[in-house]
Amino acid sequence: MNRCMNVILCATLCGGACAGIARAQSSDTRTTAGAELRWQRAPSLGCVTSSTAFTLSSPDAVRAAGFEFAQVQSGPLTRTIERNAEVAYNANRYARLSSRAGGVIVDVMKDLGEPVKKGEALVIIDSTDLGAAKAEFLQAVETVNLWDANAKRERALLDKGAGIEREVLEAETKLAEARIALSKARQRLRSLGLREQHIDDVQKNNDTSSMLMVTASFDGLVVERSAVLGEVVEPSTPLVSIADTSVMWAMLDLIEADLAVVKTGQQASVTVDGLAGKSFGGRLTWISTQIDPKTRTLKARVELDNGEGLLRANMFGRARISAGESRVAITIPKEAVQWEGCCNIAFVRSDTDDKTFQPARLVLGFDTGDGYEVVDGLKPGDMIVTKGSFILKNEILKNSVGAGCCEVDHLKK
Repeated sequence: MNRCMNVILCATLCGGACAGIARAQSSDTRTTAGAELRWQRAPSLGCVTSSTAFTLSSPDAVRAAGFEFAQVQSGPLTRTIERNAEVAYNANRYARLSSRAGGVIVDVMKDLGEPVKKGEALVIIDSTDLGAAKAEFLQAVETVNLWDANAKRERALLDKGAGIEREVLEAETKLAEARIALSKARQRLRSLGLREQHIDDVQKNNDTSSMLMVTASFDGLVVERSAVLGEVVEPSTPLVSIADTSVMWAMLDLIEADLAVVKTGQQASVTVDGLAGKSFGGRLTWISTQIDPKTRTLKARVELDNGEGLLRANMFGRARISAGESRVAITIPKEAVQWEGCCNIAFVRSDTDDKTFQPARLVLGFDTGDGYEVVDGLKPGDMIVTKGSFILKNEILKNSVGAGCCEVDHLKK
């Protein structure tokens, strides 16, 4: 501990300003960039901290230090993982639509926020490619009809003895080639977005219109629009995005330790910053198979019912995952837990002497949000120091590395 911190602690103990410093002092057991998940570490096998008791000089010294206490109790604990979440569209019901062919936008049928039905026209484009593809298809239809009639005539002549077999074979070959060309022309229309019924209508009505419709893939809402009348577009130009917002996704950032208890299928609830008091229930449907090498987190997904339409994409919030059945366990406040260099410890007040405090090495099991589950090190009925426990930790460090800028031994016998 540096000299400046010793000055602060000395002023705290001598001047009674403990309350303000306790708020400023950050616990070593919390998850920070500099102290990564220290609460998960098991006690060091060679640690002798728990063999050292601290006895202050008088009850007045205890009061001057500003200690607060809590009695260790056991009770039902439901393991809940709480992590950051961001709302996103359901990617299985989200579509970013563009034209199948280049052309000029002549009409935009739907605007932002409007509901759409599957197959409904959203944007109409005047595309010369579509007109050419329809003409090619109609030509292929006529060519097939021509060679089909010719092949039948040549076959009939041959059957009557008035034809030549070579001419029959040539006619049937041309018919086969024409049918292949017709199949290619039909497939070209399919690739431009025309369905079979539309293609049949083209053939029936000799339709060579160049108007190409961009249609909705499913029922939903228009959530993005970049289409503008008169704009020249290419096949890769995004025009409209639609989404079915009845179900939204919450994307979570899990830590590696969560993998031991978090499984797909578990229930979760999500709260978002912009909707105070509202909670959205869902189920964990996916956990990523890879960890981000920079953040050391992995993505997970909760599907949320959004029947009321309150959730919006990119909202931030918190997700709570029920990661196990309720059980009886000991939990203590986080401020009671200190990291003294090799172990997580809590300070237990003596049953017979209110001025004596014994460090207890802890095995912590689960972060409950406000506290930790204690697997080993404490028992129900123990009286532990909560507020001000870092002062006693400082005594351990001072005794280990030498006194700092001032002496605090006057508090002890």
